Amino acid sequence: MRTFSLPYTVAAGVVVLLALVLGTGAMGAESAKTADAGSSVVVVIGKDAPKLEQFAAAELCKYLKSLYGIDVGPATAAPKTGAGTLLLVGSAETNAAVRAALGAGGWPSVSDQGIVLKRAEVDGKPALVVGGGSPRATLWAVYELAERWGVRYLIHGDVLPKTPGAFRVPEQDAVMEPVLRARQWRVINDFANGSEGWGIADYRPVLDQLAKLKFNRLMLYTWPYQPYIDLKYKGIERKWGTLWWNNRLPIRSDTIGREVFGDAKEFWNPDLPDSSDYPKFAAAGQRLLQNVIDHAHERGMECNIAVALTDFPPEFAPLLKNPQKIHQLNELSIVPGPETPIDDPATSELSAAVLKTALSTYSGLDYVFLAMPEHRQWVAQYEQAWKALDAKYGISKVRSLDEVLAAARQRKDYPGGPDRAVMEVKGDLVSLYFFDHIINDLHAVKDTRNPNVKFIYATGAEEIYPLLSRIVPGGSETLSFVDYTPARVVRRRGVLKNIPCEDVPASLIFTIEDDNIGLFPQLTTGSLAELTKDIVSYGWAGFSPRCWLIGDKDPCVAYLAEASWHRDATPESVDRDQVRAVCGPQCVDDMLEVFREVEAVTVSLEWHNLSILFPVPGIIMHQWRAAPMSAELVANRKGYQKALDAARRARVKCDKAGLGYVDYWIGRLEFAVNLLDAIDALHRAAMAEHEKDRPRAIRHAEEALGLAKRAIEAHVGITRDQCDRGAIAQLNEYVYRPIKVKLGELKKQAAQ
Repeated sequence: MRTFSLPYTVAAGVVVLLALVLGTGAMGAESAKTADAGSSVVVVIGKDAPKLEQFAAAELCKYLKSLYGIDVGPATAAPKTGAGTLLLVGSAETNAAVRAALGAGGWPSVSDQGIVLKRAEVDGKPALVVGGGSPRATLWAVYELAERWGVRYLIHGDVLPKTPGAFRVPEQDAVMEPVLRARQWRVINDFANGSEGWGIADYRPVLDQLAKLKFNRLMLYTWPYQPYIDLKYKGIERKWGTLWWNNRLPIRSDTIGREVFGDAKEFWNPDLPDSSDYPKFAAAGQRLLQNVIDHAHERGMECNIAVALTDFPPEFAPLLKNPQKIHQLNELSIVPGPETPIDDPATSELSAAVLKTALSTYSGLDYVFLAMPEHRQWVAQYEQAWKALDAKYGISKVRSLDEVLAAARQRKDYPGGPDRAVMEVKGDLVSLYFFDHIINDLHAVKDTRNPNVKFIYATGAEEIYPLLSRIVPGGSETLSFVDYTPARVVRRRGVLKNIPCEDVPASLIFTIEDDNIGLFPQLTTGSLAELTKDIVSYGWAGFSPRCWLIGDKDPCVAYLAEASWHRDATPESVDRDQVRAVCGPQCVDDMLEVFREVEAVTVSLEWHNLSILFPVPGIIMHQWRAAPMSAELVANRKGYQKALDAARRARVKCDKAGLGYVDYWIGRLEFAVNLLDAIDALHRAAMAEHEKDRPRAIRHAEEALGLAKRAIEAHVGITRDQCDRGAIAQLNEYVYRPIKVKLGELKKQAAQ
């Protein structure tokens, strides 16, 4: 097991420090000099500063201490003597010192997201206003200032400059507005390798880093099988809930990486009890989500919960007419039957109850996302839905139903083909009518604790985009999912111009990591850069990433954060800056080669092997095929190997503080190469079995098992967080053990 040295450590609410930065060699004589002059810098906040501005000032003081040795705390007034430099935190509204320093008309015109770094003088003393158009923008201004001092933000912590030099204020004023105003991060999701397995101790440090990267929304993407929406209606209560689609992940004595799970007997969310006691399970789930919402608000983020209005726990089947099981993993919930009328009172009332339950359970929700089912089943009433929407909103003036369906039949390269595209159109027409009925006809949120919550509509099928401006009510937003992966969206990027953006703010789902490709290393920065250009040029509001593992996503996340504020940001410029800051300039080119090779493999997997490592039981045995491993996977293996070679070269040149960053990539790539070698061995074993050569089949199956073990051990060696532990549990249960079982079957057959 490789010793994994992190370049940073995480502590919630505390500036993350590099060990070397705090050492005597890192501080240097210049910094020691400024430490003696700590009293010459004063941080000033308003007397009645909002809580978020108080936090911003505390963060600024922490960076002053960690970078320059200046030990100060926030004050509510500037001292009359002794101060050399004043750092004035807040706005002209919240801080009288800012008003006095800038004078009448000195505060720039900024939006609620505008950032202000502006020099001034107070009684002959130099001052810097660190503020914004709202308290959260002031917090971003602090983080922007720290970036200009050399700090870089990664998902797992900060990287501080080795030699920060003497304390200084920026030489140029800066007034910044975001290019993209909606910068949302998505959590919960599904699967053990993602945030469904996080407790609040896992959430807090990640949300802290996202705030530093100026993400301003959090989407809580819930599923009906989870314990978070505890529906009770007409005498029926939920009795059951689970995690990761009820695919349990036992930790046994033979589990590879047993040591990373402590004494656990099963991989599980650390804040949730066993699901066998449903009331306790649900109560703990609700506490967890409320804690997440509260912490997000404390970091200046709005919160958005995804609610499925046509997807119900199975206990409520008696209330519906002919419900059907959902076409989703393990069929854990129910949906309206195909012949259910679109205005069926029982279905409408149950859906309204779901929405009211969500809003009554959680305080502080800013938005509700009305999600479309992934696989549309309630479709038979689409013509009635069209007629009703047309009568109310005149959608046929934009395009006819026949034109919409014909366009769907022409959709190319879509998973499931044109038949699925047509089903999506039909199902989405039913859903759009139904959403409108629940919200605007039944007024389902009127008597809840949050009657002013805003709605974000899933746009559904791309052929419906031109109709949305007529259907979606004012004050709402849209969120679009064109396809599963960025390269596929780029292929159909022309549809993005059809989203109505002028009156209805629109965001696009950005796939940083696709769950179908699953546990293999993925980078999608180049494709997302192309899509970012498009949504900026079309006037979209922003984006909402989806990913599961977070340990290798820093390059992509850093690009999205930078491109949200700077139109000239490029993946290469951001990657170079990040690697230089973390690892040192001497290994920049090698690490950029790592990123290029991984991204090339990712694009190939998107097109040729979309479900290769989807984290579900037995996925690896889909590779037990009596045919050689595909040419695409052979090429992917070479690509991962090139990336691994480049990462190993980078490690030799890397600064000591950056070894953890490089080692994580090395471990992920060793995992990928070994697992693809295992897949190759599985193909050879299957061919031998087909040819009735059992000894050769056993030999290759043993080879596959050994390679799978090496792959998992590589991931164990770089375990950093709960996502990694979840992935290791999945790899044991869905990869290693199925190969082991197959090998046992072959040996048993050979012995007979």
